[in-house]
Amino acid sequence: MKNKFNNVMISLGIAIVLEVILALLHNQLPDNRVIIMLGGDFPAGIIQMFTFFLFFFGLLEIRNQLKHTGIEHTIFKQKILPEKENWILSPQDVVDLRMKVVEIEKKEGYFLTDLIKKACNKYRSDKSPSDALQVVSEQVKINLANSESEQSLIRYVAWAIPSVGFIGTVIGIANSLGYAKDAATEAGIEKITSALSVAFDTTLVALFLSIILMYFVHNLQEKVEKLHSKTESYIIENLINRMYKS
Repeated sequence: MKNKFNNVMISLGIAIVLEVILALLHNQLPDNRVIIMLGGDFPAGIIQMFTFFLFFFGLLEIRNQLKHTGIEHTIFKQKILPEKENWILSPQDVVDLRMKVVEIEKKEGYFLTDLIKKACNKYRSDKSPSDALQVVSEQVKINLANSESEQSLIRYVAWAIPSVGFIGTVIGIANSLGYAKDAATEAGIEKITSALSVAFDTTLVALFLSIILMYFVHNLQEKVEKLHSKTESYIIENLINRMYKS
């Protein structure tokens, strides 16, 4: 929760600073189309500022989860499980392995250590590698579901960005309709087209940012799925398949 609050404040700060910079540039270059499109024409650019806030918040949340995924990968370097060919784990070896994992978890817990501990506990109770395998497979599904649940806020932000852009478009169109009575004059036409330009700018910026964010969302999802797949394969190959079958 603390990390999310920090990400909110950082994202809001970046969005406000960006909007201030664009507003200053707009004062210097009032006719620059790119600056206007990005939200430099304040207060009309408030929608773009909120869109940037959501975009940066989504990126920071993805960064945090990628960092956590990277930490989970570090445990493989310790080579907790035997990786030599034809190595068989006796019941006592499994007990010793469980105690080793418990000691590691006193410092920090990992998906891998938790699965090893659960598999060892199951094997200790009935000496059945197949039952231990079933426990591992079910726990991997649970861990993957929990990881996907943690990504729900990121997916919501990715959905919300284009929605905010559409809201800006609706507001801009509504503003342009307010100038309909002046449509017969050249000045009125200019006001209408200006309002419509601002309206569609919000959607354009939102869709562009959404495309970028969705790339990182899918990249995160891929890395998370590979982590759980690697964890399950590592345990099956170096623990389950090596357990002594009574």
